[in-house]
Amino acid sequence: MQVEMQNAGKPAFCFAKQGGKILCSCLGQSHFASQNKEDCMFQLFPTATPEEVGIDSQWLMNFCKRLEEQQLPLHSALIMRHGKVCMETYYKPYTRDTLHRMFSVTKSFVSLGIGLLEAEGKLSLDDKIVDFFPEKLPKPGVHPYIAMMTIRDMLTMRTCHDKTTYKAPGVTDWVASFFTVPPTHVPGTNFSYDTSSTHTLGALIEKLSGMDLLSYLRFKFLDEIGFSANAYILKDPNGVSMGGSGLCATPYDLLKVIYLIANDGVWQGKQLLPAGYVRAAKSMQREPYGRQSSLEELQGYGYQIWMTRHNGYVLFGMGGQLALYVPDKDIFMVTTADAQGRQGGVQLIYEAFWHEIYDKIATDSLPAATPEYTAAFLEYCNTRTLFVLPGSLTSPVLADINGITYQMDENICQMKTMKVDIATDTGLGTLTYENASGVHTLSFGLGYNTFGQFPDYDLKYAASAAFRMENTLLVKIQIIDSAIGNLFFSLNFKGDYVTVMLRKIEESLFGEYNGVFSGKKI
Repeated sequence: MQVEMQNAGKPAFCFAKQGGKILCSCLGQSHFASQNKEDCMFQLFPTATPEEVGIDSQWLMNFCKRLEEQQLPLHSALIMRHGKVCMETYYKPYTRDTLHRMFSVTKSFVSLGIGLLEAEGKLSLDDKIVDFFPEKLPKPGVHPYIAMMTIRDMLTMRTCHDKTTYKAPGVTDWVASFFTVPPTHVPGTNFSYDTSSTHTLGALIEKLSGMDLLSYLRFKFLDEIGFSANAYILKDPNGVSMGGSGLCATPYDLLKVIYLIANDGVWQGKQLLPAGYVRAAKSMQREPYGRQSSLEELQGYGYQIWMTRHNGYVLFGMGGQLALYVPDKDIFMVTTADAQGRQGGVQLIYEAFWHEIYDKIATDSLPAATPEYTAAFLEYCNTRTLFVLPGSLTSPVLADINGITYQMDENICQMKTMKVDIATDTGLGTLTYENASGVHTLSFGLGYNTFGQFPDYDLKYAASAAFRMENTLLVKIQIIDSAIGNLFFSLNFKGDYVTVMLRKIEESLFGEYNGVFSGKKI
């Protein structure tokens, strides 16, 4: 079956004739398209060699290598300049069509939904939010600060709350908490990053549109740009879409949305988003200096979109989910990653981009690379794999600890027993433990990742291990599912004893895997 690539200055399509119909296999998804290729939902941008758009291939490899050397787990990286993708790399097992948790990038999607509702005349940015949720207001009466709060205050993170309200003890209704938790200050004044604010705006979109959040956005513009059909947004306990952090989509989806924003809401000549709102959303509306800590976050905030250095702007999600555009060099960067728990980790991604790519661009094209040079670049992009814990693959104590069960002291993690088994020929290991929910087994590889489903949570994980000291075995578990995070099992052996350090780095799950305790050989 012959495949035709169409990429003359427009998003590309992959087509093949089959039974009189056109079979499209874009984004790794096969479906029947109409005879009109322009109707295909899985649209790709045209591609170019890096040199064709003024970027040396080595700069792009250096960008990734720099982060790999800094042991920052990248999951994907896309670079596009002048509307052409010049680098697209995924760290296996991630692929182009793997859905990834995008965290606070979701906030930018909510902002676009608010702009669309404003264009429909269903709201004004200066409307009071309490007017839309009378059923959620406390019966004794709403606090005056809450009553003052406008949609614009919420878009610019200038609510009357100093922190996310639904994380307060005892909260079951996330939206109601925004109106019932006592405020700390007058709205429209102080910048305070408040995820419950965006969650409430997402609930407002669902209420006024009569559709769930992603369905509304699909209807208005996402389907038009070929957003992944299987993308979804997680729900809160009451079934409201998690507008502050719940989007699961592909990196390529983010590239399409930031491209649409960069073009003031125009896609292939169609005005899909209100231009005036988009321009305001990607412009500084609030000064967060002094409130935020990283250099990039000090640059400014629009309507749920962050400003960056070099007059860029970014859709920003925790842990390194970034969709960045810098207008002066017409360059886009999209990354997914897991920098959680790594102090300054997201800033490392920015610094790598600025210093290895952006600062070096001086022209719109470079001399063509040799075939060998191009082949080396493509091989590099196609052979990235998920982060593996560094360290020694053997230890003098291995024979003494292998297959030994340890009885744990009473501990906060309710861990009762633990045993490590390692095959000395393959490095394949298993960690067997008993906790409050039963006996569980995790697999890991010494010097490589193994994959499985994490006990109780049924979330996919990758696990690698190494001896960081001759008597210390460290197992790093990377959650690679709708939750993104890390767990560390550090086992420190001394004679007949083991001390275990459990640490979880994840937003809301795995609380039972935090603590330090000891045990003794049985």
